[in-house]
Amino acid sequence: MPIYEYVCKDCGEESEMLVWTSEERVVCPSCGSASMKKGFSTFAVSMSAGSSKGACADGSCGLPASSCASGSCPF
Repeated sequence: MPIYEYVCKDCGEESEMLVWTSEERVVCPSCGSASMKKGFSTFAVSMSAGSSKGACADGSCGLPASSCASGSCPF
């Protein structure tokens, strides 16, 4: 279920909303206007240490590949 960021064209309120389909109508939670503009969204990924050992064995995580090979990789 995607989370999108919207900005109301009437009152300027920024909000995040769960939207099931692109046809779903969104309204401003502040003023009730349907004049909403989809904004830019960011996302984050979090992994606990050791949850996917070897996930960056090629060094793609930004650490030297030798860190993963030696078992000292935090990912």
